[in-house]
Amino acid sequence: MVKCLPLLMLFFSDVCMASAPADFWRLRYDERGLPLADVRINNRFHTLMLDTGSGEGLHLYKHNLDTLIANIGLKITQKAPRRMIDVSGGESIIPSWTIHQLTISDVHFDNVEAVELKPWGFNLGGDVPANEVMGLGIFHDRRVLIDFKNGRLQMLDSISSEVNKWSSYPIKQTESGLRVTAFVGITPLHLIVDTGASHSLLFSDRLPANTLFSGCKTLEPEASNLDCRVAEISITDNEGKTSSNVAIVSSSSTPQEIDFDGLLGMNFMREHQVILDMIEGRLYINP
Repeated sequence: MVKCLPLLMLFFSDVCMASAPADFWRLRYDERGLPLADVRINNRFHTLMLDTGSGEGLHLYKHNLDTLIANIGLKITQKAPRRMIDVSGGESIIPSWTIHQLTISDVHFDNVEAVELKPWGFNLGGDVPANEVMGLGIFHDRRVLIDFKNGRLQMLDSISSEVNKWSSYPIKQTESGLRVTAFVGITPLHLIVDTGASHSLLFSDRLPANTLFSGCKTLEPEASNLDCRVAEISITDNEGKTSSNVAIVSSSSTPQEIDFDGLLGMNFMREHQVILDMIEGRLYINP
């Protein structure tokens, strides 16, 4: 499940890294502030958007995917086609393959699901981004340090006890992605952790009746207040510390197939160091 909110829609200290520094990838950012990694796959260079809101491993242009699956040196199994629905209700059926062993810029991955890129998303202005995508599926059973502050991404073998000084949140892996609990007022909401969304998003029909709204200038000073509605969300860590943030409120009806209440986007994670622990089910954020 990948989406984009273009308009609005790793502190590399040795205390938390158990892998060699050579294992990291550089991150840069597009005009929406979404993270991009320039990597090498099968001797071809790719620019991949890091999108933890996607359950698949790789979304590649058709010609790149065709070249990859034609490589006789790779063990690849074709899967049943994928039915994909984005937050705007857009639906597509796409072919899917499992690459049993794949090296991406000297980092080895097992059982990577690769699909053809189909641009998707909820767009409040401009075009839907068309970069190839590296999704959550590539990190299954891994720990990954995403340093949005210093622009680095690294796989971790283990996590130092120093991470106990960070904010920690339980996450649940679902078919839709990594789910975390946030609140609007006292109402709990299930949000998907999504680095492919420039800002957090809430579905209006999932909000309590007494929700207070503000205009778009809360998020984007150059926007008109009439461009969107914004609501405040809060999220509480393992120590009971509550952080507040703001989210765009979608005015469209929520597709029935969607089993979550919104997205926790980059405005919550930007300029922070983040660890996704897919083994223990924890999200760590260095304040």
